[in-house]
Order: sequence, then structure tokens, then C-alpha cells
Amino acid sequence: MPSTHAPVRTLAALFCAVAALAACGGGDDPPTAGAPPAPMPSPTPTPTPAPTDVAFATPMNATDTSEAGKIDTYAFAEKSNEQTLGTAQFADGAVSYGATLTGAQAFAGVALRAYAPGNTGAAPVAPFNASTYTQLKIQLRSSTDAVLTVKLQPSPVAADGCTATAQAVVNATLTELTIDLNDASFPLPAYCNGSGTVVGAVKSGLFAVDVINPATNAGAHDLAIGTVKLAK
Repeated sequence: MPSTHAPVRTLAALFCAVAALAACGGGDDPPTAGAPPAPMPSPTPTPTPAPTDVAFATPMNATDTSEAGKIDTYAFAEKSNEQTLGTAQFADGAVSYGATLTGAQAFAGVALRAYAPGNTGAAPVAPFNASTYTQLKIQLRSSTDAVLTVKLQPSPVAADGCTATAQAVVNATLTELTIDLNDASFPLPAYCNGSGTVVGAVKSGLFAVDVINPATNAGAHDLAIGTVKLAK
């Protein structure tokens, strides 16, 4: 007599086969995940513009600059008969000047004055508008002293020295120094009692830059000035 359980066993076997196939993913491999997208290139940073410098005075000999300006010398002393002046010399892009004191002085100085472009120290005067500049870059040297004085001169120049004045620490090597063009770096000298041409005023009509060696002790005292620039 035919068994009534055969179809059941057949269906059961078929069900198991289907279940096993389903457990294996139906015989198909799972979809492969796509490769991750390539990273976006980093944006190229915008380069920071280099500071803009403008030449104010570039010595080309002992009396002239490449900017058609002049270079002058001057000196002063409590006892001028005890001060012997040298002569201005030009070498390696710098003008040097000096003097010798035979005795100590209450005050004394030897100085170089670099005029603004196109100026000879005489009329007509063409002051340089430095209102938009924030720094003075100046090459300085002294083989005898460690501190020089830098004055920003208006037109007419401040004969009493009551104008924006900075102090520069130097050595025997011609070195470019950067001095901020503000009241902190360029105050009025104390003896002026607040009277004079402040840096904000002199910048709009900068006529000359003076560099002074103010040493007062006996002996030789010199200074040298190279390129003078203004920077934003």
C-alpha cells in the first residue's frame, strides 16, 4: 500500500533545501559596497601679500640718493672748539660720518640727514606723504657707540629737535632695523615738554630722516646710514 508519508517527507526535504538556500543568500553574493568617494582637494590658501616697502633714501654716494634726494651732515656740541669733524664717506651702500671730542660735553652730536625723494634740502620742497605707512626700515651702524637717535623731520625742519624721535640700538655691522611709526616708538623728546611735531603729523609731510650719534664723552664717535625704506 503506498505510503501516505512520502509527500510529506518530500515537501519537508524541499522546504529544508529552500531554507538552506535562503540562509546562504539565495546563492548570490551580497552586493559589494561601492568604493568611498575620493576626498575633495583642500582649497589652495590665498597667499598673504608681502609687505609693501617703498624706498625713501638709497645712498649712491656721500651726498646723493638714488631717489634724487640729498644727504647732508651736521654736528653740534656744547664746546664746539673741542669737536673735530670728519668727512662723509661712502662705501658698500652706506654713508658714514664722525667726529672726535677732546673732552666731555654736556651735549653733543654728529648727524646724517637723508632727504625725501626729489629733495635737495632747498626750495622747492616736496615733502613725502607717508600717512599710509606703519614702519620705518633703516640700515644703521656705529663702530663706537651702541645707541643712535632717529628723528623724523617736517618741513621746515625742527631746528630745536622737537619732532618725533626714536632710539636705535646698533653695533659695528650695518643692520636693517624696523621701527614702528607710532607715538610709542617715536615720542617727542622729554625736553620739549609736549611741544613739537608728533609722528602722526610729520608722516603726512615727511621731509627728511635724521640719524644722530649723541655721544658726549671724549673720543671718536661715528655712525653710518644705508637704505631707508617705509613699509605698510
